[in-house]
Amino acid sequence: MAVFAAAAVALSIVLLTAGCNGASKISAGGTAKAAVTDVTRTETFNGVVAYKDLRGLATSMSGVITWLPPAGTGLTSGQVLLSVDAQPVVLLSGGLPAWRDLGTGMTDGPDVLQLETALHALGHGPATVDSHWDKETTVAVKALQGRIGAATDGKLTLGEAVFTPTDVHIAKVDGHVGATVDPAAAVLTVQSTERVVLLDVDPLKRKLVTQGALVNVELPAGTTVHGNITAVSTTLTQNADGKSIYQVTVELADPSQVKDLALAPVTVHYAATVAKQVLTVPVASIIGVPGGGYAVTVVADGPQRVPVQLGAWGDGYVQVTGALKPGDTVQVPT
Repeated sequence: MAVFAAAAVALSIVLLTAGCNGASKISAGGTAKAAVTDVTRTETFNGVVAYKDLRGLATSMSGVITWLPPAGTGLTSGQVLLSVDAQPVVLLSGGLPAWRDLGTGMTDGPDVLQLETALHALGHGPATVDSHWDKETTVAVKALQGRIGAATDGKLTLGEAVFTPTDVHIAKVDGHVGATVDPAAAVLTVQSTERVVLLDVDPLKRKLVTQGALVNVELPAGTTVHGNITAVSTTLTQNADGKSIYQVTVELADPSQVKDLALAPVTVHYAATVAKQVLTVPVASIIGVPGGGYAVTVVADGPQRVPVQLGAWGDGYVQVTGALKPGDTVQVPT
């Protein structure tokens, strides 16, 4: 009894007392009913608000880098990403990487449609957005070039435009002014401007974390926002403290709630289901049996000790098997 009692005390310190779904409440008289329910375990993780989708950006232009934005800059479609030989490289919205020169006489393709869509969103036209390059496309490109200070030749040589699915935040400047462009090397490391929460999960708790699960994120001001786990790394990495961890990404239901909290520490509460539809009793109702094993005291015509075997535990309740039946009333010592 002493061994299990010590474990029960330790659990009560570590776990939140949220209870199991559908588990019976402990009565004022110190009893509870055995119930079939899910066993949940509430885990608390430390996290940080971060920008989404860290990746490197390169350019196919050849020449010398003549301008780069500082780290921390936010850039939107239509703004200059960098300059090579004093010619601006423009950021445009789109998920398809550029792979050829864009200009008059080119064959129809999805890259033309992507360019025209981005130009139209910026207010430059063309009136008809399609996969065909025509005079309106040339006029729209010239309007963009005039806006960013590029030569207004109405075409985009490969590398003069970089397409990204979202606006970007400059996380790190990899190149430097005066360096020769290497098309195979990232000039800038960027992220989406959308905020997410990143968690470092200990390998021992990896199996508790499932993609798609809902979580509550406690912000520094004490308010709580909702989110869900969208990615769980499959390989171990080293965190800033040199510990081996799995990185978990949480996307928030309303990212605007953390728009001013980049790199702010947060606390994430996650209720993991560790057993589904099993017979449970409060942890405090378990007593140790001399010589080994566990039991509960069933309250019927008179107190009766019923041996049980223990299974999954969580949030103040534990799975039991044996002669105990659903609905049996057990003593819960106070």
